[in-house]
Amino acid sequence: MPNFEEVNGIQYNSGIKVVIYGQEGVGKSTLAAAFPGAVFIDCEGSTTRMNVRRLQKPTSWQMLCDEVEFVRQKHAEKGYQTLIFDTFDWAERLALDDICATHKINGIEGLNYGKGWEYEKEMIGRFLDATERLITEGVNVVFLCHAIARKTTAPEVMEEYDHWELKLGSKTTNKIAPLLKEWSDMTLFLAFRTNIIATDDKGKKHKATSTERVMYTTKSAWWDAKNRFGLPEILPIDFGAIKHLFAPVRPAQQMIAQAQAQDIPTEPEPSPSDFVSQEELVASVMPPSQKAPQLLPDIPQKLADLMHEYNVLPHQIEHVSADVWHYFAQGQPMSTYPADYHDYLTANWTAVLDAVKTNCSDYVPF
Repeated sequence: MPNFEEVNGIQYNSGIKVVIYGQEGVGKSTLAAAFPGAVFIDCEGSTTRMNVRRLQKPTSWQMLCDEVEFVRQKHAEKGYQTLIFDTFDWAERLALDDICATHKINGIEGLNYGKGWEYEKEMIGRFLDATERLITEGVNVVFLCHAIARKTTAPEVMEEYDHWELKLGSKTTNKIAPLLKEWSDMTLFLAFRTNIIATDDKGKKHKATSTERVMYTTKSAWWDAKNRFGLPEILPIDFGAIKHLFAPVRPAQQMIAQAQAQDIPTEPEPSPSDFVSQEELVASVMPPSQKAPQLLPDIPQKLADLMHEYNVLPHQIEHVSADVWHYFAQGQPMSTYPADYHDYLTANWTAVLDAVKTNCSDYVPF
């Protein structure tokens, strides 16, 4: 019998799977553009008036899949942290066109007994599986969708009422929409909410006073929504309301806090390596121009090259990471940072260099 090792605790450093849907003009693309390191695959051209990073508009299902693979391979180099599909109901058209072309039919209904819709369900399922490779590498994946109100009933309600749901093909609503909702960590419904007040003493007459844009995070009788993060049921349409979910993980601080809670010492006895030799002390006060190029073990070559080119020292990166951005514990060596954080520093070098210049008084640019 094979031996399986347990994987305990929260799985950090993986991306978040998000579905955002809502009424036209409510701000889906604007909200998504605020996600960290956002890059769009704009299937319908809705971001042409926005200053965002985007890939070419896909003209086929294969091109869409190729762009996903491109992001997976280049996300560290390009600084992509969030891949956004705008919108998925337009991407669905590419899937249907591909099925029709493969089976040489004019429309999806050309396949008898609903086989076309089953083929689409399988195709979308494989596509969602492919996005999991992005998720495991720390890239967030966001699907934007339009919303549609459909008439529905409930056992406790006698009359029909409107229920907002993902606007996917009417023949596939019971197949594709559940796939996306099950796949997601968070499904947010964005809507315009009208505030109403009573205009008489008995509360029988009312009038609308204002309209605000909100996002709903939990399911109700009137809309589909969910989240796995304990969010309030209603939030303003502002990335700041969910920004904390996408903050970089601080594993060292979490380990220290957990150890302290269990009364485990977190300050080890000093070792010989903690003491500075006379040669190191002299070297630390030498002008940078007189120092020999530093060897940076356990640091990716691209990052080491940038540090040497711009004369940035390890302790300056450590100061910014620990004392300014609070990602790691004070004194944690840069060489022990996770590989994905090294990639983050490389991809966002301009911001790193600005932070060093602003916060490190000993920085000398030559």
